[in-house]
Amino acid sequence: MEQHQHYQSLQDQAYNALRSKIIYAELKPGTRLSAIGLEKETGIGRTPIRESFVRLREQELVETRPKSGTYVSKISMERAENACFLREKLERSVLIKCCSAATPEQKRQLEQILAESESLDHSEMRRFFDLDNLFHETCFEIAGRHMLWDWMKSINTHFERYNWLRAVSQDLDWEPIRRQHRRILEAIKEGDTDTASYLAQTHLHLMPEEQGPVIALHPDYFELPKDPSI
Repeated sequence: MEQHQHYQSLQDQAYNALRSKIIYAELKPGTRLSAIGLEKETGIGRTPIRESFVRLREQELVETRPKSGTYVSKISMERAENACFLREKLERSVLIKCCSAATPEQKRQLEQILAESESLDHSEMRRFFDLDNLFHETCFEIAGRHMLWDWMKSINTHFERYNWLRAVSQDLDWEPIRRQHRRILEAIKEGDTDTASYLAQTHLHLMPEEQGPVIALHPDYFELPKDPSI
């Protein structure tokens, strides 16, 4: 039993390490993955690494090409936009619930996350993104919907990858994001469901006009749209 739990832990370690490297473009779209090379890099055995490929393939983060190998998938804007649409709808209900469900301790927890985020400078972009996700994950926990967060995380991968690439390509201005997080927290503290609902609808919106420059900078990173005539 103990050995099985240890093996599961190694699988999780391999999956989490590779997922993070793909989300944050350390493993770039189109990169061929070598279990031997990743074993040397991560210190995790080849078997857990190979088995983590299964989970990553389910989330469309990697693809296996017959007689060729396993590759980091390209970013699909269609999947990113669909994930953004779904997340907006879920977060609206979650933030409304937080307005009535958040305890003083949970409000302090959100305050601590936001305070750390506001203290970061632009050399700490990775930590800023981690805290951004933690802020939203904590809201799901407060609303009693952590299982939904876990599920959404599995379908949100292309949206996360695009957002990171946009941030590092276009020198993302953090301040509007911080201000909206602050407004979300104030709405939760005040039980202001109307403002919480409005912010949920605007905070995550993926504006089509912002896609062009990022795709132009990294055309090889994106999945080409399918020709509808084929």
